[in-house]
Amino acid sequence: MQEEPASTLETHRMVPSLRELAPKAVLAGVLPLVGYQLLRPHVSSDATALAAVMVFPLADIAIERIRRGRFEPIGVIALLGIAIGLVGAVAFHGNAMLLKLRESVFTGAFGVICLTSLLAPRPAMFYLGRAFATGGDPKAVEEFNGVWERPGAARRFRKVTAVWGIGLLGEALLRTTLAYTMSTGRFLAVAPLLGWVVIGLLIWYSVRQRRAGEAEALAMETT
Repeated sequence: MQEEPASTLETHRMVPSLRELAPKAVLAGVLPLVGYQLLRPHVSSDATALAAVMVFPLADIAIERIRRGRFEPIGVIALLGIAIGLVGAVAFHGNAMLLKLRESVFTGAFGVICLTSLLAPRPAMFYLGRAFATGGDPKAVEEFNGVWERPGAARRFRKVTAVWGIGLLGEALLRTTLAYTMSTGRFLAVAPLLGWVVIGLLIWYSVRQRRAGEAEALAMETT
């Protein structure tokens, strides 16, 4: 079997695997729904029940912090989204809508960041891919920076960033529509599924682009 060149190895971790995402789907999607259904009959409002089940996504962020020794970029943004939802619910006297929209704020904001970053020297998905691939190790970061110089790499990173930006903005708009038109219980059942389908498709596209880049780099190195 031909050994894979070292220059492609650092890109393997640019996107999280489905095995890594499965526990997150349970913590951020399944457990909040189950917790809400069990708790809602015993509390006075949707906002109270929604605020209580935020413990599950918070646990996911805490686990990542303990496991990696640092906060992941997505974890930080998600934490801010939770904080905004909780503070907003208190400020608006128990209005549950902000808690339902907290993930729309997160995905919509990141979609805008992705599209805006296309005007920058390097787009957002380059930096996010580098964070996943290197774990913040300075030597690995320096090596990953060399990926940008490969033929076609800049074009692929910009394509991936544009697709993520459009996809996340579309998901945020659809999730917002669902939040205003569905009951809280139905929303908690449907919205996580929508989110994971969109993220799954975006990851699938990113993996395809990564493999295309590795194949191109391998072809150039072997010739």
